[in-house]
Amino acid sequence: MLDTVEDFHQAPCRPIRFGDVGLEIERRGDGTLILSAKAPLEPYEQNLMRRFWAWGETQGDKTWIAERDGEGWRRLSYGEARRDVSAVASWLKARGVLASRSILVLSGNTPTHALWMFGAMAAGVPICSVSVNYSLLSTDFERLRHVVDLVKPAVIFAETADFARAAEAIAPADAVIVSAEVDAFPTGAVAISEVLSRPDVEGIGRAVEALDPTAPARYLLTSGSTGRPKAVIHTQAMMTGNTASGSQAMGDAFDWGGTMLDWLPWSHIAGSSLLTNITWLGGTLHIDDGRPTATGFAATLRNLKEVPVRFYGTMPSGYAMLADALEADEDLRRTFFSELRVMLFGGAGLPQPLHDRLQRLAVATTGQRFMFVSGYGSTETGSAISYTWWESTRVGIGLPVPGAALKLVPADGAYEVRVKAASVTPGYHGDDARTREVFDEDGFLRMDDLADFHDPDEPLLGLFFAGRRVEQFKLANGTFVAAGRLRTDLLEALPGMFRDVVICGEGQADLRVLAWADPEAERRLGGTMGEAVAEGLRRYNTTHTGQSERLAGLLFLDTPPDVEGHEVSDKGSINRAMVLRRRAGDVARLYAGGEGVILP
Repeated sequence: MLDTVEDFHQAPCRPIRFGDVGLEIERRGDGTLILSAKAPLEPYEQNLMRRFWAWGETQGDKTWIAERDGEGWRRLSYGEARRDVSAVASWLKARGVLASRSILVLSGNTPTHALWMFGAMAAGVPICSVSVNYSLLSTDFERLRHVVDLVKPAVIFAETADFARAAEAIAPADAVIVSAEVDAFPTGAVAISEVLSRPDVEGIGRAVEALDPTAPARYLLTSGSTGRPKAVIHTQAMMTGNTASGSQAMGDAFDWGGTMLDWLPWSHIAGSSLLTNITWLGGTLHIDDGRPTATGFAATLRNLKEVPVRFYGTMPSGYAMLADALEADEDLRRTFFSELRVMLFGGAGLPQPLHDRLQRLAVATTGQRFMFVSGYGSTETGSAISYTWWESTRVGIGLPVPGAALKLVPADGAYEVRVKAASVTPGYHGDDARTREVFDEDGFLRMDDLADFHDPDEPLLGLFFAGRRVEQFKLANGTFVAAGRLRTDLLEALPGMFRDVVICGEGQADLRVLAWADPEAERRLGGTMGEAVAEGLRRYNTTHTGQSERLAGLLFLDTPPDVEGHEVSDKGSINRAMVLRRRAGDVARLYAGGEGVILP
C-alpha cells in the first residue's frame, strides 16, 4: 500500500485553522523590501510567571511536565509545580541572590530543571541553562569556564553526580552548588530537597505580580559555531511575545495547549521556547528521553507509540529516522498518524523528498495529509518570527507573523535577512560592542542569512532559505558559490541517499562534496551505492552546468558528525566550517581523487 500513493497532493488535508495574517510589502528605491504581517499583534500577557501562577490556581491538577519512569510516566501537575517553584524562589530570596548574578543549570531536560527555570524567573534572577555537552563531553571545560565568566552565577544547579566534576571545576568561590546527589560533591553542596522544603505560594505570588517583564529573565547561549558562545538576553516579554505572535498566526495548528512530546534541549532556543509556549497556553509536555541517533531513537519510538500527538517537531535527521521506522512498523504508523495534524521543521533543513515521503506515509495510513509547516528564527529572535501560516507543499521559511517584519536587502543574487519583532532580544549580556554591531541603522537585527521568494511574482507563496552568509565562498578563479543553496539542490536531486552533505571548494578549482550516507539507502543498494551516487551526480550536473553549481566528486565520511567537536549544534544542524576544519584530511583526499572518491 505504501508504494501506491503516487500523488499525495490529491488527498484531503486534516483540517487546520490558521490565523488571518496577510502580507504587506514596502518597496524601497535601493531594492530593499520590508515584509510585515497585515494583521497587528493582538494584546497579550507579557508576564509569563503571572500566567503560570494562574494555571496553578485554575487547573492545578493538570499535568505540566511528565518524564519517563520505567514503564510509565512520572507527572508534575501545575499545582505541584507552582508550590515547588515558589520554594525555589523563596530560597533564592532568602540567600539574597541578586539580579546582577545568575543561576547556572547543568542538567538535561527534567522536571527539576524546569522548577529552577521558573523559580529563578519568579525571584527575578536570570537563569542560564547550559548544553550537557559542555559538561559531559568536554575534557577541559574551556567553553563552560567562558560561560561562567560571562554570566557570573551565584548558584549552580548540578542535578546529578554526572555533573559533579564539571561543577566543581568551574564554580566561582562564592557560588553555591545545589544537587539531588550531594555525596558526589567533595567540597559540599546543598540538597535540592532542602531548597524545596519551604514553599511560599502566596508570598511569591505577590512578587510575581510585581515582576518587570522587560528585565532579563534568562541568558540563552548561542551555539558558538563561529567562536565562543554569546549570552543572548531573553525577557519574559520576549518569550510571551513569541508565543502570542506564533499562536495568533498558526491558530490551532500547533496545539501548544494540548499534549506534546519533545526531546529538544532547554539549553537551546527550540526546546526552551516550546516549554514557554506550552506553559503560556497551559499544555502538557512529555519529555522524550530519546534522541535522533542510532542508539537513542528506539526510546523516541517507544514514546511515540504511547503518546499520540497532534503536533510534532524534530530536526531533519530525526525525520529521516522516523520515516524509516514508519515504513517498517504498521502499529507505529497507526498510532503516530492517529491524531497528527502538523509537523514542524526549521525552514533551512528539510529536503523536499523527505517531506514528500512522510506525506505519502500519512496518506497511505489514514487517507489524509497532515500539514507540514516551517518556521524561521534564531536564539536572538526568541524562536520563529515567520511561519508558513497557510497550506503549502513547498519547503520554505514562510512569512512574518503578526508584530514581526523582515527587511530583505538585495545581496548575492538573493536577499540578506534582517528582522524586527516583539520577541527580538535587546542584546548580548556583557557584550555591548556586539550588540551595537548586530542592529542596523533602522533597528533591524542582522540574521546573517540569505532568503529568496519561491516566486517573485507571487510573494504570498513565501520565502525559502538560501543559505548562511558565512557559508558563501569563492572558487580559485573568483566564482562565487552559494553553498547553502547547493546543499538543498543536491539533497533534492538525490533523494534518500544522504543524511547530510557539506559543499567544499573554497580556493579550489571545482566543487566537491563530503557526505554522510543514509543507512536505509546503504541497506537497499549495498555494493551498488557508489554507482548510484555517480549516476545521480551525472544527472545533477546536466541541469547544474555552471562552475558555481557543477559537482566534480563526492566522498562518504566514515564517522558521524562529532558533537564534542562542535560539528553539530544542539538542534542537530551541521556546522560546515567546523566540519571542514576538523576533516581537512578528508578534504585533501577528496581533491586528490584518492580511494573512495566517487566521480560523476
